[in-house]
Amino acid sequence: MKKYLASIVIFLLALSIAAPSFAAPVTINIAVANNYISQALSRIATAEYKAEGVTVSISVLPENDLRQRLTAEASTGGAAYDIYYIGPYEAQTWARNGWIENLEPYFEKLTPEEKAWYDRDDLIKGMVQSVSLDGKAYGTPFYGEGSFLMYNKELFAAKGLTMPERPTWDEVYELAKKIHDPSNGIVGMTMRGAPGWGMSGAPFVTMVNAFGGKFFDMDWNATVDTPEQRAAWSMYKKILREAGQPDILSYTYNECVALMQSGKCGMYYDATSIAPPLEGADSVVRGKMGYVYAPHDKLERNNAWLWNWTMCLNPKAEQAKKDAAFKFMLWATSKDYVALALKHDDTGSSIPPAVRSSTYKMPFYAAIPYVDAELAVLESMDFTKPCLDPVPYVGLQYIAIPEFADAGDKMTQNLADYVVDNITLDEAIKRTQEVFEAVAEDGAYKD
Repeated sequence: MKKYLASIVIFLLALSIAAPSFAAPVTINIAVANNYISQALSRIATAEYKAEGVTVSISVLPENDLRQRLTAEASTGGAAYDIYYIGPYEAQTWARNGWIENLEPYFEKLTPEEKAWYDRDDLIKGMVQSVSLDGKAYGTPFYGEGSFLMYNKELFAAKGLTMPERPTWDEVYELAKKIHDPSNGIVGMTMRGAPGWGMSGAPFVTMVNAFGGKFFDMDWNATVDTPEQRAAWSMYKKILREAGQPDILSYTYNECVALMQSGKCGMYYDATSIAPPLEGADSVVRGKMGYVYAPHDKLERNNAWLWNWTMCLNPKAEQAKKDAAFKFMLWATSKDYVALALKHDDTGSSIPPAVRSSTYKMPFYAAIPYVDAELAVLESMDFTKPCLDPVPYVGLQYIAIPEFADAGDKMTQNLADYVVDNITLDEAIKRTQEVFEAVAEDGAYKD
């Protein structure tokens, strides 16, 4: 394997399409989310990316901070960042607003050799389409994800428990209670508890979908105050209060990952991209994890989420910076980068998943424990049909309308208050119903 990787690197360095030089020194600035694969990008780029006259400055920020900072930057026409690191939710709106640049002219300027090297046909279409508008690419996906249920097989075996391939939320709840053993420091199940539409909102909205809930009917009437939604709210609280981590609201995915890595937690429902650090060299649970479909209830299929982290050009950046930034974006989303990620981490945990078909054909990658489950989830998802009933929106763990970021934040704050008994379920539902009613009215979605 090492000999194979060495030959790849030597070959890549010899290519004429290596990183270009620029007439005057430029620094390109990008901020990325504070997660394992994005952190790896920062390390690998620092060690490996070479372009004469180009310095790449990468900041790693908590996800909520990243979203707030980039949204403020883009909406005010700022130029602090040359590359925006965003997802499909933002990309659709930002492209319409002119906050990110159409990349097709940049692709057209590539030489035939560069086009062959980058191989756009190898990119997974669903990921590219999610950050495109009118058939034109506005971003280069760095890595993608679905969601699934991860569980500690060792803890399950100790209790004589079996995980179904397609568990229901009721089954997950009962399993979590049986695993939960606070006197011995064992947590039954962890999930994100920190408020934020991209924090607790991500798993929670898919729970709403799974229970047959929705946020609007086809006439844009808010539908939060329903038995289906109430069932999802109740299940989320029951799991975390009866079998979850003690400090529920402080947990982002980083804290959840650390808990699972410690070997002291039975289950974790989250993104498929969370699995790599669990199988990393320093993980106590490496080789001890199992991976199954996202839990379901009334909605038995298409009940996970679909997301990617994508690099987009800031149209307000200087042209020299945009040219340099585009070349970096190509490098970071290329087959070459996949090879370098494996070179730097021979566990494969740093390889960006769910973006290139060729990644799944690598013999090494195909042997990673979570890859089959990850690919099965990705191939089964349709973000245009998120709910059991027809709805006027798309998006599995979000609603792809501009107002959802604020509405989702308010919803998850109500969820947090309900989980820790600051408010009742009736109060939480009433407040959230009003939030989504206001979205429909203020956004003029109703006829």
